[in-house]
Amino acid sequence: MDVASSSQDWKETVKPMLAGINRYNPENIETLEQYVQFQVESNEYDFEANLTLMKLYQFQPSRSNAGVATQILVKALTNLPKTDFILLKCVLPQNLQRDLDVQQVINLHSLLESCQFREFWPTLRENPMLVEEVSDFEASIRSYICDLVAVSYQNISMELLRGYLGGVDDATLSGLAVSQGWEVAADTVSIHNQEEHIKPKKILAKIEFDSVSGILTAAAAR
Repeated sequence: MDVASSSQDWKETVKPMLAGINRYNPENIETLEQYVQFQVESNEYDFEANLTLMKLYQFQPSRSNAGVATQILVKALTNLPKTDFILLKCVLPQNLQRDLDVQQVINLHSLLESCQFREFWPTLRENPMLVEEVSDFEASIRSYICDLVAVSYQNISMELLRGYLGGVDDATLSGLAVSQGWEVAADTVSIHNQEEHIKPKKILAKIEFDSVSGILTAAAAR
């Protein structure tokens, strides 16, 4: 078949492969693998298609591809905090669970989920080949980390934030802070929107007098 050239073309191509019993057709494996490569190169992401491919690997272990499975898991990391990675891991075939690259990506996920950001970046840099083909991988991870920082801190030191974000330079750090609407002053970053995440909302309920007059009358008569 002709290889699709755009995101919309790919969605139209794989749509029938994701419906009904056709999602279990092993003849779809090659096309879905090509779609994963398109996602890696173009910064697109299709969880349903990737989950379908991973399930096909589960049913057809002899046709499973560890390299493609690794790419699928790496793409799922870029979609945190959604639970895509966990769902994909649940259907990961046993033969792929033993693959070293797959295990390394699972370890990266564990570090991110447990907020061990300063351990995440050195671990990633020990295995750069895992993500080198994935468009905007580091930018996606930094965005995820910034979202967590926004709900965890009112103020954070520049050096701590720099460590969380992988040792970025001053220009990159300031740019990220500005894009988040944070204020940089000396060696501290103020998270202006943190209060919006944690401050409880006041809920005002309007009660008509007639609805409580009976209660008040009964209480006064006691």
